[in-house]
Amino acid sequence: MYSPSLNSCQIIRTMLLVILFLSVGATARINPHGPTVVSDFANCVKGLVEANFGEPGLIYIVNTNNVSTPVAAIRNAILKTIHEKLKYSVKIAQPTKKDKEMCSNSGIKVPEMNFGLFMDNFEATPLADYFIAILEEFKDFTYIASRLTRTRSWNPQALFILVYFGITDSDVQNIKHAEDMLLCLFKVNVVNVVVIIPEVKNVRKANVFSWQPYDPPKYCGYYNESIKNRLYVENVCEQGIVKYKKNIFESKLPDDMKGCVFEVLALERQPFVSRYPEDPNIEKILINQLAQRFNISVRYEHQTSFRGEKAFDGDWDGALKDLMNKKGHILLGGIFPDDEVHQDFESSSTYLADSYTWVVPRALHQPIWLALFIIFQRTVWMVVIACFVFIALSWKILAKLSRDPTYRNNLGHYFINTWISNLGFCAYSRPVTDSLRVFFVFINIYCVLLLTGYQTKLIDVLTNPCFEYQISTVQELVESGVKCGGSEELHDLFENSTDPFDIYLLEEWVDVLDIKDAMIDVAVHRNFSLLCSRLELAYVSAIIPELSDKFGNYKYFAFPSNVFTVPMEIVALRGFPFMKPFSSTLSYFRQYGVNERVRAYFAGYLLRQRARLMNELESEYSRRDALSVLTLQGGYLALLFGYVSGTLVLIIEIIVNTK
Repeated sequence: MYSPSLNSCQIIRTMLLVILFLSVGATARINPHGPTVVSDFANCVKGLVEANFGEPGLIYIVNTNNVSTPVAAIRNAILKTIHEKLKYSVKIAQPTKKDKEMCSNSGIKVPEMNFGLFMDNFEATPLADYFIAILEEFKDFTYIASRLTRTRSWNPQALFILVYFGITDSDVQNIKHAEDMLLCLFKVNVVNVVVIIPEVKNVRKANVFSWQPYDPPKYCGYYNESIKNRLYVENVCEQGIVKYKKNIFESKLPDDMKGCVFEVLALERQPFVSRYPEDPNIEKILINQLAQRFNISVRYEHQTSFRGEKAFDGDWDGALKDLMNKKGHILLGGIFPDDEVHQDFESSSTYLADSYTWVVPRALHQPIWLALFIIFQRTVWMVVIACFVFIALSWKILAKLSRDPTYRNNLGHYFINTWISNLGFCAYSRPVTDSLRVFFVFINIYCVLLLTGYQTKLIDVLTNPCFEYQISTVQELVESGVKCGGSEELHDLFENSTDPFDIYLLEEWVDVLDIKDAMIDVAVHRNFSLLCSRLELAYVSAIIPELSDKFGNYKYFAFPSNVFTVPMEIVALRGFPFMKPFSSTLSYFRQYGVNERVRAYFAGYLLRQRARLMNELESEYSRRDALSVLTLQGGYLALLFGYVSGTLVLIIEIIVNTK
């Protein structure tokens, strides 16, 4: 008998069997944007942060313009963990309208960026220690990279984690995008970076890719080197768990560069840098030793330009502009970076120091006729005159009391005898009595001593004339009206100053390109004052004969006090990877006395050059010059004064006798 209920049960049973049969052996496909994958990625990043972001610091997180739900979920999970640890400070940003695409052509072209020109307005903010960016498309990275490099927290030496949450159908395409991102960041000196990319066939497994930008001798880290097929898996995340407990940011800088060439922009500025090997080149000596430590071949590009200054629009000129355009790896040449340079560039530790001071023309010699009077101090002259009058009067009184037969009533006779005795000659009238003879003997002893001292000092004054009043302060320099100047980078020292002397120097400043020509103007033409380095001044003084007179005295005067003392440093682009190991090595040089040896070498060089210069001056002035009218003008002046005085007295005598 037919039963409808039984038939319905059989149909349902059959359908269940079919469904069960179809489901056997089938694999469930996981939603790549579902909560499981999102949780895996968040746990992966959290594990890497916990294992590698060891020191407290600033984490800079960059969002894309259009944040998807999965990316937002990953970011929120990471932020929650970071805040729970209370170990890091966090700053979140996203691209703005000012941020243009960077490396949009897949990294084929080197991104030429003047960070001073395109960076955000300056603000007192710390540099980021860590960067995290989560993106779904490579185009998002082009804007994120622009935002990163423009922020004032930009720090190429930080640790970077890029999460490429782009679920595509090709692992090859994903790796190609990872290569483009790593190469783009390397061109702005970022080497400590990893990219997390999920596998296409297993989205719960993500590979942490990195690369070795420096692999000498095949790869020296040049910007035009290819990154293709150079990625390797640094670590793996499976189902949100980091597989290997290791540091994914191991140093990527080899200790041996195996002869890789570094381009060095060298400003020709002696005694620091010169293209001629016979010059001191004290800075090149240190840099060559530094390069030898890392087995680096150094190729110098010598320049005669100046360091460079920052314009109001943020652009740089001079040698720093060439460095910004990546014409060299580092810049040196007696450079002391100021605040603006430190903001836009990377600097090494200090390896040499120098002081700057004002150099002005030496005061003129005093007229030689003054030699007759400047030998004794004013007090001594007053004592000599008083003794002269006292001796003449004493002579007359003693001659009268002793009844000397040569006694004369005329007082002028005793003054004449005293004057003759003072000049070292025998008096016309000599005493006869014993008491007056004793007095006369000691008068002659006094006169001999006085005359000897006078003649000795007179010779010294005639051969080494004294100088007029010497300018020795900035105030006197300003009041003198002499033109002033120095290198262009020194000009900024007087900006934003309210001191009236600084304002005057700022307005009257003359840029100097060649210190040798400037020193000729100071010492020879006497129409210029120079703010310069003491090391440069010592070198120039040892090689230019025009700066010294025939006695070896300098024709210029350097202020004894320093205007300022500055350290010298190597300058490179922000984040230059080798700057830290270079700085460490330079610090070792300083501790082991290498810098002192370089200074001792320079001091010996100056002594040799100065001795050679003095020999040249001695040979030039070897013939003894006859006495000139200038040398004897004091004597001629005394003779002229005697003739005029005698004539006046004669006229008076004639008038008196006529009456």
